[in-house]
Amino acid sequence: MKLELKHSQKHQIYQKQIEKNLILQMDVQQLLAHIEKISFENPLIDTDEMIETSSDVGKEFDIDSLSRKTEQTLKEVIHWQLINKDIHNKELVESLVDLLDDNGYLRLSINDICTYLKCDEKEYLEAKDTLSKLDPPGLGANTLKECLLLQLERLKETEDIHLTKILVDECLEDLSKSHYHAVSKKLGISQNKVRELLQIILTLNPRPASNYSSSLEVNYPVPDIIIKDGIVQLNPVIYKDININTNYLSLDENKETKKYIESKLRQVSWLQQCLNQRKNLIYDIAVFLLDYQQDFFMNGGACHPLLQKDLAMLLGVHESTISRAIKDKYIYCDKGFILLSDLIPKGTEDNSVDSIKETIKEVINNEDKIKPLSDQKITTLLKDKGIEISRRTVAKYRSELNIPDASGRKHIKK
Repeated sequence: MKLELKHSQKHQIYQKQIEKNLILQMDVQQLLAHIEKISFENPLIDTDEMIETSSDVGKEFDIDSLSRKTEQTLKEVIHWQLINKDIHNKELVESLVDLLDDNGYLRLSINDICTYLKCDEKEYLEAKDTLSKLDPPGLGANTLKECLLLQLERLKETEDIHLTKILVDECLEDLSKSHYHAVSKKLGISQNKVRELLQIILTLNPRPASNYSSSLEVNYPVPDIIIKDGIVQLNPVIYKDININTNYLSLDENKETKKYIESKLRQVSWLQQCLNQRKNLIYDIAVFLLDYQQDFFMNGGACHPLLQKDLAMLLGVHESTISRAIKDKYIYCDKGFILLSDLIPKGTEDNSVDSIKETIKEVINNEDKIKPLSDQKITTLLKDKGIEISRRTVAKYRSELNIPDASGRKHIKK
């Protein structure tokens, strides 16, 4: 009998550990669905108080959207970005979105827009400026030129980016007709340089709103963590204490009723323990990453290499616990939605994607401009540095860095 009891206790502990791990690993939609399922089985849980729309930290959530697929329109994308910003003209900015054409341009005259929105020109220009700083880049432009320039403003200022801005501002018509000689003469640069700058322009999107429509279905990302003004905060919609429906505690208790209520109270207590473990660990990870990846969060630089096993050691947990905690978990900050896992390199042990890109950039900056390196040669040089990635991956990262291929980087000997 004692052996059977001991075996039963071990089984219960094992089952609880499995449930704790599962709750840690769940994404937000799965977590809320799990809580809802338990609440159907446990009348002591007061879900009306636990899960409700909250704006305590300046962020609003539609609870219905947390556990299903929803249509994500451009206006919703803009709304998500605005709710975490401390600005006074949010409503006017969202109203401007309704006036964008299918490509994301504001084609109406200033007078017509001001009349329609019942605002003055200053208010309109402020709202338009706010809209232009949101994603996708280029929204609210009146012309293609303005759209491209808005996107170029987002890129790190270099000599090439500066020249590209001038090229777009002064020579866009000649460029569209492939009059490279005229552009070269006007800007005082070689035709080869004009073609190189054209490669940067081709990475821009002339129709920034084209990927959004009322019928586009995507998974609506919901963050566990919100970072506002450099402070890490838990999403209040998800992390609320479970309230007990006290009506059941005041029932006239017979033996069976008392036993039932005690079992349900234990279930609630265990669920709260699991949720506390989840929120405390994810919060600790986010606080550490905000400090460790300051270059990324504050300056838009590359993420520093970081291994899950090192983070696990620092936080005093097992590596598998870190793996579960960061799986499909989002941070929301002024950079938008960021997966926790994107801030922690995986794959190669000593390099994150961002640090690999920085190495590629460094290799190219130091190359012979008369005989620039091919992607295959770059791949070989990276291998010598202990970075083993394919030529195709090198080409992909180079393209994402807005760096032309070898022929586009070649300088003609004068």
